[in-house]
Amino acid sequence: MQPRGEDLESRLHAANTPREKIDLLNQMAWELHHSDPIRSRELCLQAQELARKPLYEDGLGRSLAILSALEWDKSDYQEAIALAVEAQKLFQQSGNLGQQAFIANHMASISFYLGDYAHALELGFEALKLVETSGERDLQASLLNDVAYYQIHLGQFDLALPQLFKSLEMQRELGSKPGEAQTLDSLGKAYYLMGNYPQALDYEFQSLELNRMIGFRRSETEALHNIGKIYAASGDLAKAFTYFEQALTLAREQEYRQFEAAILLDMGQGYLSKQEPDHALQLLVKGLEVAQDIQSTPVIFEIHQMLARVYEQTGDFANALKHFKLFHNIREEILNEKSNSRLHNLQVIHETQIYQLRNVALQKEIEEREKLITELDAFAYSVAHDIKNPLSIILGYSEILEEAISAGEYDIAKPMTASLAQASRKVSQIVDELLLLARVRQQEVTVTPLDMAAILALVETRLRKQIEESRAEISKPQTWPVALGYAPWIEEVWANYLTNAINYGGTPPRITLGATSEEQCIRFWIRDNGNGIQPDDQKRLFVPFKRLDHAQAGSGHGLGLSIVKRIVDKLGGTVGIESTGLPGQGCTFSFTLPIASNPLPKP
Repeated sequence: MQPRGEDLESRLHAANTPREKIDLLNQMAWELHHSDPIRSRELCLQAQELARKPLYEDGLGRSLAILSALEWDKSDYQEAIALAVEAQKLFQQSGNLGQQAFIANHMASISFYLGDYAHALELGFEALKLVETSGERDLQASLLNDVAYYQIHLGQFDLALPQLFKSLEMQRELGSKPGEAQTLDSLGKAYYLMGNYPQALDYEFQSLELNRMIGFRRSETEALHNIGKIYAASGDLAKAFTYFEQALTLAREQEYRQFEAAILLDMGQGYLSKQEPDHALQLLVKGLEVAQDIQSTPVIFEIHQMLARVYEQTGDFANALKHFKLFHNIREEILNEKSNSRLHNLQVIHETQIYQLRNVALQKEIEEREKLITELDAFAYSVAHDIKNPLSIILGYSEILEEAISAGEYDIAKPMTASLAQASRKVSQIVDELLLLARVRQQEVTVTPLDMAAILALVETRLRKQIEESRAEISKPQTWPVALGYAPWIEEVWANYLTNAINYGGTPPRITLGATSEEQCIRFWIRDNGNGIQPDDQKRLFVPFKRLDHAQAGSGHGLGLSIVKRIVDKLGGTVGIESTGLPGQGCTFSFTLPIASNPLPKP
């Protein structure tokens, strides 16, 4: 039987039309993009040149897509994204849904490697929707694997495993060895993260054997790396280093820099566990250099954490603290770059308007514009960042759920409905907070003496599940001084403060509430045992949607604290924050209210 590569070469020489030749060049380039990237690039460039004049959208788009995949293999994500965007525009012009799905999933993979798992899952669902319309079964099998892989890293194993087994079945029916090897690797990763190491090794060795048979070096590197990680997790460091060394050699030979950084991280961690900090430091510093060069957020994040541990073990506490702070802050700073850019543009527009209007007669109008623009900034950020992600999850799961029910696969319906409910609650919460923010600005209320103990009892009941799950320890005084305020709004203030203290406290959170009487007011405060907040970050705390760099996805010091400030301002008080920014010393949030001249009536 003639090998497939030779068959394509023969067909290429016999091609009668430019389009046929372009398609064959791209097909050959794709089949070689893992095993012979240099030759693959040459074929892509030939196809690209032929497809430009006259313009053949699908041919040019396909060559750009393969070039993007080649850049992705080299971890040049910025160039990979630029090529992918150009390819997607061409496929949209031609109406090629299958290739649009391929590109959407390719961009999902880039988002995943840059650490934005939620966005990767969102793009994966978009790709699945497109491929279902196009009816390309081989691409669907591949996408099922990829979406499941993103779900694995979000901890959604009950949703991911059925999709992986379905993908594996489809790949075997289609006779796709590369697809089968990739899905076996994903199953290995899933069972590894679930702690089932024997099952994980079984799938990874199957994947390794297939990858070596078909010459897929990138996937071979990934399987070797994963086998090393599994042996390390099970305590067999000797075997782990054997496979790490093989993976590192292959990664450097093929210039898989993403893998190189990740392998160096794991080897550094292994040497640290062997009490060999000098070896660990050497590997981690090199790994950080590679990770920063390719802007791999997850690896940068983890290496800083590991370097902090290494320096702590060697007694170099100054460097330990430096890397801990970087570990603590760097991830969200990079991931939120796009959102921050949008807010910066809005700020520039705002400042230009203010400059044009600046005079005494228009001062009041300027102040109103400032307030309005701040709210518009907050709303834009909310829609783009907070509401879009859960809505995308709802849409994606709804479509999969519809198919699952139609196919009678009721076993995977229940966990999907739980995820749908969770995402729906998140959207509902955001809408409620936006409505509350607007209501506080417009509504006039009558202040009365506050029963703070009763208000806090309501808050703790409202947050009971979160308190129990985090094992938070909360201490508060038996009696409270009486201040003037509006009880429903003060309940929201405490709920926001207590939620942040639980989220960002220690493990477990130890939270202390109290009050201090001042000259004309009472200062209520809440202190946690977390890592604190840096002075530069403290300035941004109560501005709408100015989230701190360490904020967790979907939560954080954003809209909640802007609500707190608006409520307290409206009631004639002030808000505050005290923190040294040192790990374990936590921070103290406070708010003041006017003191009540008359005590509460006795019940």
